[in-house]
Formats: sequence, structure tokens, C-alpha cells
Amino acid sequence: MTDGAQHSTMHAWPPQARRQRQTVMFADLVESVRLFQLDELGTTQRWLGFVATVRDGLASAHGGRLVRTAGDGLLMSFASPAGGLSAAFALHQALRPFNQGQPDGACMWLRVGLHVAEVVDDTHELYGAGVNLASRLASVAQPGQTVISAQLRNEVVDAVHADIDDLGLRYVKHLDEPLHAHLARPVGTSGAKPADALAAAVADLRPTVAVVPFVALPPDPEHDALGHAMVGDIIDSLARHPSLRVLSRLSTAAVRDVPLELPRLRQLLGATFLLSGNFYVRGQRIRLSAELCELQGGQVLWAGSVRADVNALFEGRDELVPQLVAQIAQQVMAHETTRVHSLPMGSLASYSLFLGAAGLMNSLVRSDFAKAEALLQHLVERHPRQAAPYAMLARWHVFKAVQGWTTDRANDAARARSFALTAIDADPKQSVALSALAMVKSHFEGDLEGALHDNLRAIDADPLEPRAWAQLSYVQTMRGDHSAACASAGQALRVSPLDPDLYLFESYAAMAQLAAGSPAHAVALAHSSVRRHALHAPSHRILIGSLWMAGQQQAARAAAQHYLTQEPKAQVSASLRNALDSQGGWLTAFNQALRDAGLPA
Repeated sequence: MTDGAQHSTMHAWPPQARRQRQTVMFADLVESVRLFQLDELGTTQRWLGFVATVRDGLASAHGGRLVRTAGDGLLMSFASPAGGLSAAFALHQALRPFNQGQPDGACMWLRVGLHVAEVVDDTHELYGAGVNLASRLASVAQPGQTVISAQLRNEVVDAVHADIDDLGLRYVKHLDEPLHAHLARPVGTSGAKPADALAAAVADLRPTVAVVPFVALPPDPEHDALGHAMVGDIIDSLARHPSLRVLSRLSTAAVRDVPLELPRLRQLLGATFLLSGNFYVRGQRIRLSAELCELQGGQVLWAGSVRADVNALFEGRDELVPQLVAQIAQQVMAHETTRVHSLPMGSLASYSLFLGAAGLMNSLVRSDFAKAEALLQHLVERHPRQAAPYAMLARWHVFKAVQGWTTDRANDAARARSFALTAIDADPKQSVALSALAMVKSHFEGDLEGALHDNLRAIDADPLEPRAWAQLSYVQTMRGDHSAACASAGQALRVSPLDPDLYLFESYAAMAQLAAGSPAHAVALAHSSVRRHALHAPSHRILIGSLWMAGQQQAARAAAQHYLTQEPKAQVSASLRNALDSQGGWLTAFNQALRDAGLPA
């Protein structure tokens, strides 16, 4: 046998071992040494009883298994992130009976960490960096808490699978880079939601339609992107109907694979009607089966099927979407609507890549943020006449400045303007491109009138684009049109209740409320924004200023110190300082509040 063959044999995996993507859970018994010293026999009996409960059914009930116990810890694996999360909550609940009759100092508590990753599973053990990460996440948790990784957070839905708070970046032992951690709690246990800070917005009495991305049968990643694209086209067409409201695609995509009762969907989405379905692809032909139901009573208003040619569908020559839209409009409002073809990218692969770049940019982790720019640059090279990636590159440079990461503001401003103008040149009527130019004008150039004009054009092009409504709110706030700013911010929140950028819309809404003289409402919205995304710098600044102006000076100082711990070089944003030069009133008070709370100017 050669040396090479010996080396290969020595490192071969056992026959039963397999590498696969799993949700890994590590549960640690808090202060186990003290508990065993306090009552070794009693603690041992209670702990072994709890472990038996887990082994005998709790794990399997959530699609998982107990891999092993390590004295005072449990290692478990699950087929899905949602299953692992529900099992974590069940673990905490299952421990309660074993604490009955015990004094507080003798009660057992768990700290649970969850991560999703590829690991090597040989039945009796799990191997890989993902296992270590789950353990490190558990060390971040407090007694009775569950902490999840950013990777797992991206695969579950806030307010559906759990109430999720962003804990920001946390340093842990034996890892050079910090972990982006999130606290997860059972839905409805996080206390009151933000106060109703949008009373100034005009009530919209039109019925609301939610369109859930269609499911490919059998499942196929490439066909899955086609389902999302078809729904995007349907949503864009329905948005033009004068008597209907329709939710954004990112909000409805979040609930596609979640089994929820219809009343819960109505409560979660605020929708009146739901369109859902599945489709089959054979060669170049597609068959879509869909149904429209009324969410409150569960009545199916219409069900049917339509067929199309895949290539013709993407070229705008097929009648699948217009037929489906006509059916929806006829059932809900008794008349037809027309189709407006709008896809973010020209091909499915690019469409998926575009969404990936958006997710990395939205993370606001510097390394991921830099990767997003590289992906977008790749996309503009592949599709030099597509507006969407140019528009997102313009937003990327604005975000970079707003986060306080720019080292050359003039260069970022020039590049952002160039990308925005290129996007508009490619598609003069694309809402995202017009909104991006408005961001450049308002944040970099102080051109509020120009930004107002571009935002109104963006909303006219797509009334469902929440970023345009949110950016319009910012411009109206800076112009002193506070009532309109609150209404625009409210519209951004209404059309996108489950959008990944909801933290951003809440930040704009908080600023609008603060400028309108409602600091208490601003505090509630800013708190919610920071809870959703702890790395968004403007949300922290608005929270600090709102707390101070609401008379909560001690809380404002604490919030400022927390923010400075996360971002030691943080200061009042340059865009706000520029606005302060030409505006008075609330901006002057806000700036002073930040200074008084301890934030450098």
C-alpha cells in the first residue's frame, strides 16, 4: 500500500457518517456545579428525568433527535430551523415540572443556542464548526433564554416562528470574530408592541389582497425562483387597481412555507383575501393551479388553473398573469385589471443573485456589506442595461454613509449619483431607481425639493414600493411637512408588514413622529426598530434623541452608552448635521439631545 493510500484510509469517514445541513442545538444547564454541590442526588434525579423526557418524545415531536448528553449539556439536531426553534421553547417548558417544590436557588434553568450549518453526522456524534457555534451561542444566552445565529434568523419569520430581538455582535471564547446573535422567544411573550404612533395617517378602507409565492411541485430551486417571479408580476399588476390594496412580495414570501390558520394569517398580514397555489413545469410549459380565499371566514371565492409557455411568460407575451389578475379583480371588485410586467432581473439565476445581495446588504455586518457590493458589481457587468442592480448600488453608498463607514463622503456621493442616474437611464419609470436618486439628493446633496419630486414619481410608478414611501417620509420631515411625513411612514409600514427592511421603515416613522412633536410614539417605534436590527446606526441615534426629548434622560444616557460600546466612533450623522445648518426647531433640539445624552457630534 502506498503512503497516499494509507493517508486516504486514515482520514476516511466511518461508513455511517454523512455530511448534511442540519439545525444544531446545544442546551446547557446553568450553574450545574453549584446545583450538584447543593443537592447532588436530587439534582441528578431531576436532570436525568428531564433528559428522559427529551429522549422519549420531545425531540422527535419537533423533527429532531437527541444526539448525546454531556453531563450538564444536551446536543440535538433537527431537520428544519423552525423545528429546532419550537423544540427549544418546548425544552424550557418541559423543565418546569422538575422545578416544582424547589426553592429558587435550586431551580434548573437552560441556556440554549441554535445554529444551522452543514455538519458531519455519524449517528452518535456531530462534527463541524457549526456544532461549536451552537455551543458558543448558548454561552451568550441568559438563564431561560434561546439565542440563535444570523444564519438561522434568516430562515425563520419574526412574529410567526418566534419574537426575535437582534442582540448585535457578541464576542465569545475561542472565536476571533464576533457572532451576530439574536434572542428568540415564543410568539406573544415579548410584551406590548409599539404604541400606535400612526394615528395621523388616513385610514385606508380598501380590501387588501395578499399573494403568497407559488409552490413548485416537485420542489426545485430553479422553479422556486419562477414562482416568486410570477407572484411579483401579479402583485405589480394588482397594485395598479384603484380599488384594491396589495401587500409587498417580501412580506408574503415570509409566510409561504409556514402552516398557519387563516385567522392568524389575517391578523399577521392585515389582509382580507389570500391568493395561493402551486405549479408544475414540464419542458417549456407551466401549469398553475391557484385559489382565492377570504381570510376571515375561510371561504374559497375562486379556484382554477391556467397554462403558459415559460419563455413567453418572461418575455411578456403570455396571458397567464393577465388571466389570473382578471379573475382576482372580478371576484374581489367585479371588474378586470391589466398586467404590468416588472421583474427585478432578466434571468432566474440573476434574480436569485440579486436577492442574495439584498440580504447581505441588509445585514449591516461590514464583511457581508462589502460582499453585497461585489455581487452587485458582478450583476451590472452581466446585465449592463438592468436598472435594479444600479439602483441598489446607489442605495449601498447611501447606507455606507449613513452607517458612518465612509472615508470619502464626496466620492461615495458621486458614485451613488452615477449609479442612480444609470438606473434611471436604463428604466426611467422604475420606482426603485427613482427612489434611489431621491435618497442621493436628500442624504448627500441636501436637495429636498428634487428628492420630493423623484419620490412622488417613484410612488406614481409603483404605489406598493415601501422604500419610496419611507424615503418620502424622510423628505417631508426635513421640509417640515410633519402630518404628511407621518402618513407616508404609515403607508410604508402598511404595505410591507413582514418586509426585511421593516426596521428601516420604523426608523423613518420614528423620526416623523419625533418631528411632529410625539416623542413617546417615536420612542416606541425606535425601540422596535433597534429590536429588529441592532446594527442600524440611525435607529440608535433616533432612539437616544427620542428618549431624551420624551423626558427619559437616564434611559437616553444608557442607550447612548450601549450604542457607543457597539460603535465607539459613532457620532451625529453628517446628513443630519447638514440639515441642521438650514433647519431649526426639532432638529436643533434633537441634535442637542444627542449631545446631552453623551453622543459625540
